[in-house]
Amino acid sequence: MKPALRLLAASLPLCIGCGDFTPVETPRVSGGDAGAGATLNGCTPELFVDRSADGAERTIGFGGERGSGGFSYAPKCMTVAAGQDVTWVGAFATHPLTRGVPGDVNGGAAGNPIPTTMSGTTMTVNFRRPGTYPYVCGMHAFLGMTGVVVVR
Repeated sequence: MKPALRLLAASLPLCIGCGDFTPVETPRVSGGDAGAGATLNGCTPELFVDRSADGAERTIGFGGERGSGGFSYAPKCMTVAAGQDVTWVGAFATHPLTRGVPGDVNGGAAGNPIPTTMSGTTMTVNFRRPGTYPYVCGMHAFLGMTGVVVVR
């Protein structure tokens, strides 16, 4: 009997025109709230921008600060008040949005309202309950395209 031949193919996401990138180590943290000094999806306490004020801009864009073209979100670490909306803007076909931490869609607080979004260019989520809600790009999380919304 002849041994069966198997073909193993590896693939990496390809994004033409997405800009240069530098892989970023993102620790995998599950459950709970991001405490003082904790790192979740590359967010440390000093990186959070407070957008909880009435009328504050709560839009997260793709491509890094000022549209640098990198594999990141801007801002990637945001604090809002319970009941407020956050809007993600970008091409979800090439940067699918999903909840969690790299490799674990259940990372962070239970009941993460961020849906998996693989089409369109705008997604708005209402954060009703306090908690820590991490999110990732389903194709580029391993490059550091991750973030967190903390709801107070």
